[in-house]
Amino acid sequence: MLKEICITPQVFDSEYIDSSNWKDIKSLLENIANSGYILGLKDKDWVRNVFDNISHLEQKIKDKLLTILSILKDRDRIVEHPTSDIFTISDEDDWYAVAEYLNNIRNFHKIIATQSFKGNATSIEQLEDINISDEFGITGSKRDLKTKEALKNILLPFLSYSKKVTIIDPYFYLHFSYCQRTLRIVAECLRERRGHREKGSIGIHCKWDKDIKDIRGKIKVWQQAIKNISRAFNHSIKLHAWERIDRTAIKLHDRYIITNQSGLVSAAGIGLDE
Repeated sequence: MLKEICITPQVFDSEYIDSSNWKDIKSLLENIANSGYILGLKDKDWVRNVFDNISHLEQKIKDKLLTILSILKDRDRIVEHPTSDIFTISDEDDWYAVAEYLNNIRNFHKIIATQSFKGNATSIEQLEDINISDEFGITGSKRDLKTKEALKNILLPFLSYSKKVTIIDPYFYLHFSYCQRTLRIVAECLRERRGHREKGSIGIHCKWDKDIKDIRGKIKVWQQAIKNISRAFNHSIKLHAWERIDRTAIKLHDRYIITNQSGLVSAAGIGLDE
């Protein structure tokens, strides 16, 4: 599961970051680049504030942090999170108030700040005492029941900040109700950021099987399901059914969900259990 991390811009201020702790910040960013997102609260304001703060750091520290931030941006792992216009930002207390407001809607993995805010955030000093790789790094493969709740818990942080998602599953046939339910969860999670949802794109790649009974009739079911889900969540959805030319080729097995930011693989299918 990808981790959602909030970092206040003041963490990068020369008042708080120096030769004694900058490597902890660098390690944090490197782990997030592989396992999560940095949420740029208040849309582009976060990015502007962070880069302005970094510009005043010692040259070596500045270069190192800008390099890893550039990697995060290239991977689309610094993501804008829209917030209510009720917030006016002037200091770290205000940045934390925005983070806490959104955290109360749906929990972030961590909020990183220059202070602990009564134990609700992880301070820069605390980074020195924790295993950053264990806390913020890749957790490896995971086994879950294919229930609606479990699938949504996995997909919500994974798809919230993606512009498009591709489902690759040779047996993802929308005349099966469990595949329709899975597609609906994908559509519900895509670009959903704590009450704000923007239009996204969903692609489905399955196997064309002319031996399916009444395949033409079932295609009409596919089309109607796509139309209903697209209308409900305002996403564009396209389905591609591929004919298998070489019948002797290796049997298709693993299924994939791929976005513009990352990917998931499942060896047990991605449709919900009946």
